[in-house]
Amino acid sequence: MSTVGFKDYYAILGVARNATQEEIKKAYRRLARKYHPDANPGDKAAEEKFKEIQEAYEVLSNPETRAKYDQLGANWKEYERMAQSGGAGFGGMGWQDIQGFEGFSDFFRMFFGEDLLRQRRDVEATLPVALEELYRGGAKKVYVGGQTVEITLRPGTSPNTRLRVRGKAPGGGDLLLRLQLQPHPRFSLKGRDLYAPLEVPLYTAILGGPVEFVHLDGQRLRINLPPETPNGHLLRLRGKGWPAPPGGDLYLTVSVRLPQNLTPQEKALFEELRRLRPTG
Repeated sequence: MSTVGFKDYYAILGVARNATQEEIKKAYRRLARKYHPDANPGDKAAEEKFKEIQEAYEVLSNPETRAKYDQLGANWKEYERMAQSGGAGFGGMGWQDIQGFEGFSDFFRMFFGEDLLRQRRDVEATLPVALEELYRGGAKKVYVGGQTVEITLRPGTSPNTRLRVRGKAPGGGDLLLRLQLQPHPRFSLKGRDLYAPLEVPLYTAILGGPVEFVHLDGQRLRINLPPETPNGHLLRLRGKGWPAPPGGDLYLTVSVRLPQNLTPQEKALFEELRRLRPTG
C-alpha cells in the first residue's frame, strides 16, 4: 500500500484546533456553499475542494472521530504503520476492508472509515433548491460525503420540508436533508399563495386587453386586463398558486411599462393628451 499524507482538517475548514462544534458547523456551511458543484458547474478544482471540505467535516463534526484525529498529532506516522501492518490498534480491520467511502482520501479511509461504518450515524445536509424545482418536482442531486445521491421531489413540495433518505449517508446511516429555498427574481411564496409582478404596456393598462404571463412551470397564462387598470393593482388568479393540496392562488401586481424612445409624433400626441387632461 502506498504512503498517505496527513490531512489537516482544521486548516481545510479554516478553524482553530480548539474551535467549538458550532464554529466548525458554520465554517463548513460557508465553504460548502462557496465550493458546491451546483455553484461551480464543470469546475473540477472546486469539486475536489468540496469533497475535501466534506471529509474534514465528517471527522470534526463527530466528537468521537475528532478525538481520535486530535490524538494522531505528530504521531500519525506510527498510526499509519500500524494500519499498514493489518490494522493493529484499529480493531483488526485494515483500510482495504472499508466500503462506502469511495469519495474520501486514503487518509480518511485508513483512520476513520471503520468508526463511521460502525456507528452508521445519520448525517444532516442542506439542499439548495429553486422555487420552480419545488413547484414542478422531479429529480435532484445532493453531494454529501464525497458521493452523489439522487432524490425525487414531489410537485408542490413545501420549502419547510425535511427529507429523510434512508441508508444514503456515508456508513449506511440516513441522510437528513433540510431544504434551503433560493431567492427567485420574480416569484415569492407566502403560505400557499404565489406573488409576482405583471408587466403591462401603458396602452393596455389604459385601454384594456390581453396580457401574457409565464408561470413557474413555463405555462403561458392569458389574462384579459380591464380598461383603466392602475399601476400597482393586484390581480388574483384562483387555483394558480402552490399546486399541492389544498392549493393556493396566484397574485399578480400590475407594473405599468412606460414607452421609451418616443418619436416626435408620439410626443406630440402625449402633449395633446396633457392639454385635454391637464390634471390627468
